[in-house]
Amino acid sequence: MMADLLFLAGIGFLFAHELDAIQQKEWRFFFRPSLFADEIGYMLFTALHGPLFVLFFWLWDDATFQFVLDVFLIGHAGVHGLLRGHPLINFDGWFSRLWIYGGAVIGAVHLVVIGLG
Repeated sequence: MMADLLFLAGIGFLFAHELDAIQQKEWRFFFRPSLFADEIGYMLFTALHGPLFVLFFWLWDDATFQFVLDVFLIGHAGVHGLLRGHPLINFDGWFSRLWIYGGAVIGAVHLVVIGLG
């Protein structure tokens, strides 16, 4: 029960980060501004998350998926740490960092609780 709650909290933190990523215009990092107009980049970035979220809901109780997502949450925080100061990455406030680094902590704790950390 605790492991499930932790894992779902990790997904919740990741989803909250993705909502914040829309506010922070993260698509500009993935889709070069010269390649797409801002509105198109926003729509592509947002639309690509739909199938991704379906995949999360479909696989949420799979042990391998849980392990992979926990490792992703930790690595994702590391990447954000490395990209701090990048002109197209704008997650400098405490609120943005809460979702990024909080998700990593939850992923690490989940790995410990399931005995893989």
